Parts: sequence; C-alpha cells; structure tokens
Amino acid sequence: MACGSGRVTIQLVNEEAESGAQGLKLFRGQNYEAIRAACLEEGILFRDPYFPAGPDALGYDLLGPNSEKAKGVEWMRPHEFCTEPQFICEDMSRTDVCQGRLGNCWLLAAAASLTLYPRLLRRVVPPGQGFGSGYAGVFHFQIWQFGRWVDVVVDDKLPVREGKLMFVKSEQRNEFWASLLEKAYAKLHGSYEVMQGGHMNEAFVDFTGGVGEVLYLRQDTPALSLFTILRHALGKESLVGATALSDRGEYRTEEGLVKGHAYSVTGTHKVSLGFTKVRLLRLRNPWGRIEWTGAWSDSCPRWDVLPTEWREALLVKKEDGEFWMELQDFLRHFTTIQICSLSPEVLGPKPAGGGWHIHTFQGRWVRGFNSGGNQPGADTFWTNPQFRLTLLEPDEEEEDDDDDGARGRLPKCTVLLSLIQRNRRRLRAEGLTYLTVGFHVFQVCPQMVELWDSPHSRELLPQLLRADRSHFCARRDVSRRCRLPPGHYLVVPCAARTCDEADFTLRIFSERRHTAVEIDDVISADLRAFTVPYTPLGLGLELLFQELAGEEEELSAFQLQMLLSIALEPARTHHQIPREIGLRTCEHLLRCFGTLHPQYGRSLAFHQFQQLWGHLLKWQATFDKFDEDSSGTMNSCELRLALISAGFHLNNQLTQALTSRYRDSRLRVDFERFVSCVAQLTCIFCHCSQHLDGGEGVICLTHRQWMEVATFS
Repeated sequence: MACGSGRVTIQLVNEEAESGAQGLKLFRGQNYEAIRAACLEEGILFRDPYFPAGPDALGYDLLGPNSEKAKGVEWMRPHEFCTEPQFICEDMSRTDVCQGRLGNCWLLAAAASLTLYPRLLRRVVPPGQGFGSGYAGVFHFQIWQFGRWVDVVVDDKLPVREGKLMFVKSEQRNEFWASLLEKAYAKLHGSYEVMQGGHMNEAFVDFTGGVGEVLYLRQDTPALSLFTILRHALGKESLVGATALSDRGEYRTEEGLVKGHAYSVTGTHKVSLGFTKVRLLRLRNPWGRIEWTGAWSDSCPRWDVLPTEWREALLVKKEDGEFWMELQDFLRHFTTIQICSLSPEVLGPKPAGGGWHIHTFQGRWVRGFNSGGNQPGADTFWTNPQFRLTLLEPDEEEEDDDDDGARGRLPKCTVLLSLIQRNRRRLRAEGLTYLTVGFHVFQVCPQMVELWDSPHSRELLPQLLRADRSHFCARRDVSRRCRLPPGHYLVVPCAARTCDEADFTLRIFSERRHTAVEIDDVISADLRAFTVPYTPLGLGLELLFQELAGEEEELSAFQLQMLLSIALEPARTHHQIPREIGLRTCEHLLRCFGTLHPQYGRSLAFHQFQQLWGHLLKWQATFDKFDEDSSGTMNSCELRLALISAGFHLNNQLTQALTSRYRDSRLRVDFERFVSCVAQLTCIFCHCSQHLDGGEGVICLTHRQWMEVATFS
C-alpha cells in the first residue's frame, strides 16, 4: 500500500440537488393548490388525513381522549356554527387574536404583533384564501422551521364546545384566519396541547425566520437605553413582547395586569408635559380584554392635559386588551422583553433601517461523542461543536437624542447569536422537554488564528479568553446580542450535561460583514504519520508465515487470522485483555494491504505482511496510549484523540459516523474495532494521494460520495 509523503485534504462540496434545500418545503408533501383543485373537481370538502379532526389532535394528557376538557368537543367547519364566515374581515389587526381555553398566550401575542406589519403577515397567511368562490375546506399557512419555510395545509374543521370555539378566536366572531393559523401550528407540532406554555420568541421566530433575543429587566435597568432599544426595534419592524414572570401561574393584579402572562409591545411614544418628557409604551393583552388601570390607562385623567390631536391619535378608549403605560411603571411590573429581529429574506431587498448578514449551521450533540457539557475547564468541553467567527467591520454609530454618551469609544461590532433546539416541542407527548443549553464565545488572538486551521486546533481551546456567553436555560431559542471588537472568535454551543443529545441550529447575525465556518469542516490526513520504518520480522514470525502460506506463499483472510492470533500473544501481559482480530477484520485488512487475484480473490504476500505488521504495532501503541484505564477499550472521546494522534483530522459528521459504526452497545471501542477503523481511513487517504501530483493537495467530493467511501456503505 503505497502512500504519498505530504498532506491530503478532502474538501466537501454541495451537490447541485442540494442547492434548493432552503426553498419552501411542503409539510407532509401536501400541496395546497393541488388539493384545492382536486376537491373542487370532485365537489367535496377537504378532510386532512395527516391531522384528522378527533381526540388525538387535541392532545395527550390534559386534553387527552379521556380528559375532562375533551368531553363534549365537536369538530365543525365555520359555516356549520357561524353565519357568513370570513377568512379575513376587511383588514387584519392586532385585535383579531383573542386567546381561548389554551395556555398559548406566547403564540397569540406573537401573532398579534405580526399583524402590525402586513408584508410579514402575508408571508405567514398567504392571500387569496376564503369561504367564498373556490372554497374547498382547505387552507394553508407558512411557518419558518430551523432554516427554511414550511407550507402547512389544514382542513377547516375546528374544535367547538357548546357552540363556541375552544381555542383562539377573533374579536369579530365570524373571522377565522387566527383560528386556522393556530390549527396549522398544532398540526406542525403534533397536537393543540403541545402549545401549552412557551416563550414568545419561539413563535416570533417561527412567524418571521428572524432571530429572537431576551432582555432581562431589573429595577436598575437604564430606562433611556431601554426606550431607545424598543423604539429602534419597532422602527426596524422587529416584533417585541414582554412578560411579567410569576412563580404561581397566571393571576390578575389590582392594577389590571396579568402576572405569568405574555403581552405584545406594539408602540412607543414620547410626550412633553412642560419641561418633562414622558416615555410611553403601548401593550396588548392577547386575551383581548383585561387592561392596565394605572397611570396613562384608557380612563386616566392625564390624557386630558395633552393636545387634542395627540390624544385622538394615541388613545382608544375600548376594552380591546390594548393600553398605554409609562416606562417606569413598565419596569416595575415586567421582567423580560423579547425582541425578534428580522432577516433580509423576510424584510425584502430594502429593509427598513438596514438588514443583517447571516450564517446558519445545523448540528447535533451526541452522547459520548461531542456532547461535552458547558464547563470550559472540563476534560470533555473541547469535544463540543466549534464555529469560528470573524467580525470584519465595526458598526456605524447611530446618533440618538437620548444618548449622553461619550465619544472616543472603541469600535464595536453588533452580533446576534441564536441557538435553537430542533423538533423538541413535538416530543412533549413522549415526556421530553427542552434541554438546558447555551453557548460560550472565546476570543482568538491574531497569533493563534493560523493554528486554528491545524488538526490540533481543538487542543488550544483552554488557552482562549472568554469574550461573552449566553444564559443557559431550558428554552428552544437561546440568543444573545454581543458587542465585540473586530477580530476572530470561537463560538461553542453546548448542552449543560454531557449525557444530553439534541439537534440544534446555530445562526449568526451581524449588522456588518462577517465570516463564519465550522471549525472542523476540513477532512485531512498527514501521510507522514502513515510511514512505518522497516522492521525485520523475528525468525519465529517469519517461519510461521511460511508455514501458513504454503506453496502459494500468500495468506488468505483465514490464514491471516490464525497468524495474528498467535503473533499478538507475546505482546500481552498478565493484566491485558486478549487482543483477537476476527475473520471479518482480516478480510478488511486484505482489502487494504493485499492483492486481488482474478482466480482466488485477495491474499497477502510476505512483503505486504511485513508492512501490515509494522502498522499493527504502531496502532497497538496508539491504542495503549489512549486506553488510559487499561480496560482494553476506549470511549468515544479517547477514540477521537487516538485518530488525531494517528494523523487524521476528521469533521464532526464523519467522526460521529465512524464512532457509531465501530463502538459496541456499551459505547466502547476495543482493539479490533480500532484496527478496522484506522486501516480503513489509511487506505482511503493513501488511495486519494495516488490521484494527486506528489501525493499532496485537495480532492473535492460531494458529501454523499465521501460518506459512501468513508464508511464502505
């Protein structure tokens, strides 16, 4: 097996078929236009086979088939319990969304905020639908899911109890767009009940494809800065919500607020009372009722001192759930603000106030492989996925009439980092919840940047200074707005515990240009590490080869197994577990080191066995080095280190595939499995080197081609 003497790098490229992966995806393959046309042609109303109207669609526990809340529920189409139903009555507005008997205010507050921006709403609620001409009992909505938009089709059979909708309803009782949107969200996640409880940013992100962030408020939160943040966010068409957290569920205060409840923030305004500036926030309760009764509420006499035109423009005296309150009162009662900043693909080619530069990465934490926990000092932390971020240009400083501040500050870059756990809400029926996750941001000094392209870059992680970190919490979306100087950084997303497993999406948004790459997306091997110096075989081993090889002077797989079972015996000591090489692995070694004969298959000549024996001794030494507890096996982390020591730099996807292939049911890799793995990789890279000038350079393969070659699948 001849190899070159340099480094072989395999560059993975996307296949042409993958280029459209970010386009619209049809959920369950259902095409709205095709379904509607077929129903109209047959003269029937659509009945959804993938989300049939019935007990399972309601839920699995409190709304389960035998629950009290599910009794007496009928599934009816709007025209069966409402005169002249409308999909949209005139224009949609934030008062269309009124909560029903489901604890999903987080979802409905986000939907109410969405109505403030018609072009955003049209993306989620495609126009041209209704109960008039062309009605076929089918509707569709588009919801963002982890990097792409998903088109969800539903029939219009809704859960009704005692003649009234159970869940979301419109203030105008014959309007149904919000009820059907809620059903589409329930279908996407498995049932209505899985929507019970959540955070507003989850829905914000799903309705926009933007990135959500949470601001935690305290009594000492700078009021001017907060007001500026909210004014700028709403000016850039960001969606904003607020929550008054509670440790005893939802309850109403004497001043008309509901603790433990989500509100939409729908506007800001500054009014002047003499020499005093009053900063007001407009909020909306998704229940469509129960309003703040304190200062600047609908009936507050303070409105009387304002000019008539201001009062008429701002104040709507109506029990619609919407109200104004002063910023200081807001800080006294609310604990978090959730902001969803929108991406260029949502805002269009000319976003209001500027857009974002975005990178998106899909990943997975796997127990025993790259779920390294969230403690930077831990031995396994370096195994976590890593992403290198380079911030190239500082922000343009914005002038603000509330900013006292100082000039001469160091230039900073604004970057939003968003970590999303994928598909966890669907698993609630199985008793699973969101994991506690977050991320660390480390600064990479200029002297270390080049080292990060080397196979040993991960080992440098403990030497880095932490520049920032997110909160670690059990939410689907964990985000943080960082203000960092231009330079190089390492983003390390991680689950709190090393035993946690989950799929994740990491998105990086910056106001100015940046670059971002997964740190281990290069696959390479140092061919010099494969070189084994010539070592004469002992006389006994040479005689054993000749005896087993016979007149053909070559070994079959069966004969090789016999030879190795004897040859490896002297290498054992009294405390070592026997190291046997099975027949299947010997067949594998013949494919790598032997010769294929047309008459009798693969075999191993004496000079080839000499080469194989040198590799086996070297692999045995590597195995012993990383089998730290002398158990005769390695765990997944030790395997990863051993492969690096053997000269291989593999990306996460490949290392995970090899780990899954070669470990046993106890997540351990014994000597035979290690030999098979390293032999396979050695052969692949030696084969690749033969197609390069001088055995050094880059070979381009698609992801599918590489995985087929690398796993012999």
